[in-house]
Amino acid sequence: QRAPQRGQPTADPTPGPRAMSGERTIVVGGGLAGLSAACELLERGCAVTILEKEANLGGNSSKATDGIAAPGCALQAAAGVKDDAANLAKDSPAAKALVSTGAKDVEWLTKLIGVDAELVLRATPGHGGVARTLGTKTHFPGAVVTYATIHILQQIAVARPDKLELVASATVTRLLTKGDKVVGVEYTAGGTTMTLNGSVVMAAGGFAGDMSPDSVLGKSAPALTKLPTTNDERSSGDAVTLCKAVGAAVEGLDKVELTPCAAVAANAPDSQFKLVVSDAICGAGGRLLDAQGKRFTDETASSQVRVEAMGKAKGPFRLVISEGQAASVQWLCDFYAERKVMKKYASASALAKDMKVASLDSSIGSGALYVATVTPALYSCAGGVVTGWEGGAAGRVLSSGKKPIEGLFAAGEATAAPFSKLWGISGIPLLYSVYSGRMAGRAAAGEGKTVTDLREVIISCLTSPTKLVEAAEKSEKSKEDKAEKAEKPLEEMTQEELIAKVKDLQANGPPAAAAPAGPTGISMEEVKKHNTKEDAWIVINGEVVDVTTWIPIHPGGEQAIMAYLGQDASDEWNMIHKPGTMEKNYVQEGGKGPVKKGKLGGGAPPAAAGGGGG
Repeated sequence: QRAPQRGQPTADPTPGPRAMSGERTIVVGGGLAGLSAACELLERGCAVTILEKEANLGGNSSKATDGIAAPGCALQAAAGVKDDAANLAKDSPAAKALVSTGAKDVEWLTKLIGVDAELVLRATPGHGGVARTLGTKTHFPGAVVTYATIHILQQIAVARPDKLELVASATVTRLLTKGDKVVGVEYTAGGTTMTLNGSVVMAAGGFAGDMSPDSVLGKSAPALTKLPTTNDERSSGDAVTLCKAVGAAVEGLDKVELTPCAAVAANAPDSQFKLVVSDAICGAGGRLLDAQGKRFTDETASSQVRVEAMGKAKGPFRLVISEGQAASVQWLCDFYAERKVMKKYASASALAKDMKVASLDSSIGSGALYVATVTPALYSCAGGVVTGWEGGAAGRVLSSGKKPIEGLFAAGEATAAPFSKLWGISGIPLLYSVYSGRMAGRAAAGEGKTVTDLREVIISCLTSPTKLVEAAEKSEKSKEDKAEKAEKPLEEMTQEELIAKVKDLQANGPPAAAAPAGPTGISMEEVKKHNTKEDAWIVINGEVVDVTTWIPIHPGGEQAIMAYLGQDASDEWNMIHKPGTMEKNYVQEGGKGPVKKGKLGGGAPPAAAGGGGG
């Protein structure tokens, strides 16, 4: 039987491994760990396919609000902060390895994707008062980093699909094996089952989003399924299920870290899904108050310490920060206030009156307050698939006998963190995603590969001689086609051409007059004029959108929009966002947010130039 080409449907629903032209390394999962692994693999000359089960890449990493812990990073050095991270390294040899090289891995990625200018240094809980977490000035750090990485990878995928494929809405159903070796995956997309051969990097995330009795969490820690969660359907335990089926060891499936700061929405207080409130607010001076308005814990302690304190105190609990202390996290407070996650009170007495208590803890300060009602909720998984972290086993999935399974690697929350005590410290999970993703990428690439800076890979992809020749040939062919279609003047026609022209007129009559032009809408030429931060338009799915006032407040960061000003960004937008996202954010002219200007090439006429929707 002839083997199918890459992406071709298989002949039966349970195919065995099949040979394919151009074997690739398959990354399962499009979150930060998977994206980091893909970047490392590309730098080492590997062809990569990313399979993401959701319609959008980014994973739960794109929702991360705390930042990335980066002890010993360049921003610390610039700020005069000397940090050997001794309080983290003492946990275990694996923790020491993480903190000694993790910051270098993070800086490798942020330089590749060009977001260094957006990063700021923050003090966040669990770090003993040391500012060692990389946040962003006005946006969610997880979204900024993941979206920028996706943008870079999309450029490569478009220019060189032989080097990189991004496949969304693709659910991996099993790992293919040959003996004890993993040799590919079976996956479904669009109702069709397909296979893809190659070594596999498993980065499909954790398991704290599926609360059903038969889920990984339901079987391993049923009591936890009764708690609120900040995880959505993406965290369904796919990595554990797929890897266990080929003999992988798993551990710590009852170890799920809780956040103390999951918001209780006033309009849906009993909803099991909760929005997490950034720990950066606690790091900036936020206070946790009990039902009596008293502090009951150290807000700069790890999440585990704060959650345990909540278990001994009486709720409902409130996270409170004064307007003065909120200056360094003002964007976050405004964001949560606009979404009614936080409420602004004019004073402490106003809050005390609302809580029906005589007074509040004096440490909250004076002046206006931002307040969120919070509760503990499942946050991130410290358990998962067992991998090595040193020597020849680094990044490799281990069997129940603790031997590496050939052809199978793993990273991020899919794995059992080898330093679970650190998992409750702000920014550590994202640091581990980059660190372990890069480690798995190195292991999957194998020894002896020449390493090329990914920025050079991008340049070579977009300016390769082959692409330049193809573009020139296409342009020349277009000119020839137009020349052929252009009719010669009568005086230049040959006798044969004139006779043919007369016969055509006799048979068909003269050409019809051009119909009156209908509404032309907004042309792409007009959109291209609006390509600055002060006057910014983009096209999303046929709609022209003015994003001028949205750029400073976009949750994914300025760069996620700035890269597409004056362009059609539909493909990139749809890769990251769920359907209807733009429509939910539209505002009227003069508001802060995206303003719909009209249809591209039809509908409303072009608006006058000028940014901001007003």
